[in-house]
Amino acid sequence: MIVVRRTYLPKPGTGGKLLKLVREAAGEMADAGFPRPRVFKAWHGGHGTVFTDQEWDSIAAYEQSRDAVRRTSAITSMFENIYPLLAETHDTQILEAVE
Repeated sequence: MIVVRRTYLPKPGTGGKLLKLVREAAGEMADAGFPRPRVFKAWHGGHGTVFTDQEWDSIAAYEQSRDAVRRTSAITSMFENIYPLLAETHDTQILEAVE
C-alpha cells in the first residue's frame, strides 16, 4: 500500500475557503469511485496549510487513476477553484507503508 500526501499552502486570507474546497474535492473523488482522501489542517507551520492523504493499493493503481481523474469534470472543476487560492503549487509525496 502507498499513501499519496499532498500539501496545500494557501495565500493569506484564503485558508478557510481552501479547506472547504479541498474537503469538497475529497467527496467528489469518493463519489467518482476513487479512494477518498483524508483531509487534515496544520496546527503548526504555514498558516492555513491543508494536507490530504489518499491510500492506494500500489503505485501502478495510483498511476492508472491519473488520466481518469483528469477526465472527471466534477473533480477538475474543484481544482480550478482551489489552485488560485494557493501561495505555490501543491507538494506531492508518495509514501510506502512498511508495517
